[in-house]
Amino acid sequence: MSLPDTAQVLVVGGGPTGLCLALALQKQGCSDVVAQGENTSRAIAIHAATMEAFEKINVADHLVKEGGKLEKTVVWLGRGIAPAETAHFTPLSKYTKYPFLLALPQHITERVLNTAAQERGIQVHRPYKVVDLKPCEDDVTLTEVTFDNGHVLRTRCVVGADGARSAVRRLSNVTWTDPTGEADVDAQEDSLSNMTIADVTLNYAPPLYRDSINLIVSPGNAMLFVRLPGTPYAEQTTEQTFRIACAIPTNLGVSQSAPDVPYLQALLDAFGPNVVLPADAPRLEVKRMLWSSRFRTHSAIAERFFTHVPAKSPSGKAPEGQSGLVFLVGDAAHIHPPMGGQGMNLGIRDGVKLAPLLTEYLRAAAPGSAEAGLKEERERALAMWAAQRRERALQVIGIAKSLQKMLWIPNKRRWFLGIIPYNLWWLRNVFLRIATKFQGFKTNGAWRMSGLSDL
Repeated sequence: MSLPDTAQVLVVGGGPTGLCLALALQKQGCSDVVAQGENTSRAIAIHAATMEAFEKINVADHLVKEGGKLEKTVVWLGRGIAPAETAHFTPLSKYTKYPFLLALPQHITERVLNTAAQERGIQVHRPYKVVDLKPCEDDVTLTEVTFDNGHVLRTRCVVGADGARSAVRRLSNVTWTDPTGEADVDAQEDSLSNMTIADVTLNYAPPLYRDSINLIVSPGNAMLFVRLPGTPYAEQTTEQTFRIACAIPTNLGVSQSAPDVPYLQALLDAFGPNVVLPADAPRLEVKRMLWSSRFRTHSAIAERFFTHVPAKSPSGKAPEGQSGLVFLVGDAAHIHPPMGGQGMNLGIRDGVKLAPLLTEYLRAAAPGSAEAGLKEERERALAMWAAQRRERALQVIGIAKSLQKMLWIPNKRRWFLGIIPYNLWWLRNVFLRIATKFQGFKTNGAWRMSGLSDL
């Protein structure tokens, strides 16, 4: 399918965030939407607030049928130690019809969203890359978007949903920095700045909780271990699939971009269920690697989520606020460590919240619109959206970094005032064993993960 010459909105990025925005715009009555691009991330966690967003675009029920409902998060502290249940989602039924965390591989989520887009007449074009943005010469309020094949599309609004290396963000001259400055200088944390993630089959299903996110903590590291629903890969028959994710310590060396079975087995032996299962339990072994990847864990945020296409007048000055609109959503606007599984969720809610405001603006900006007098007011509403979403992203970055620090604690003695010894690993474990005896602690943990305060 060839790219069109015009569109009211061009969504650059064809992952869950871009697709959800396109579906939400279409539901608001903005049917002239073009989505472009691909996505390669592999999130699995869909939180309650995101399910509420999916309900607004009429795909929630389909996703629930495809996914598996997880009721809690459980931290395994060591062999012979009772696991600590840090979050319990069922009590959230007072606030949502989705009191669970839905486990669903992202490629299945994308398949559902792509099917919905196709059925609803939304044009999704792949593979193309945006290489330039500039105001149209005959109408500065429109933007000429140039693609890598030379095609030029005119649009009133560009939305960058094109990931952490966003071309839209770069072409819009929006800066991209860690909101807290340099990465933590602690050597232990720096050594774990890369992670491996994989979907595997095993020689047997270990006796960990099936309805939970399992986090297995070791001194200085932690492994995510989750049972995935059904058979999410075409080459599977009846084998159960498990998602594992783990930081890469320096003593194991740099992994391949797609770590193989021996490397994954080394992680499983050093940091996975094999370190908490009973000593006489059979060794858990990786049978097949269905998919794997390596990624860097860091945080960054765009200076602003809403701007105008950079433009130069003949005098060399930018005509401020006159050129076409640009928005950043999802990973193009913010990234953070994967703890808490918030990345895809936050991006989807960025898009679904943007859709009604952008639709209102486009109605006022249309040539000859009876609502033209409301254009400036509606642009201010978009600016407010951008400020609120950026503040929310900063909060999530803070939560993710706090979780990372809590999980990645080395088991070593430190000294307070040089005379009093203490061990953060031991203190963390004692705190969790005590705090998780209280339902309020577990409900609060679920609430913070659910995103329900972001509705």
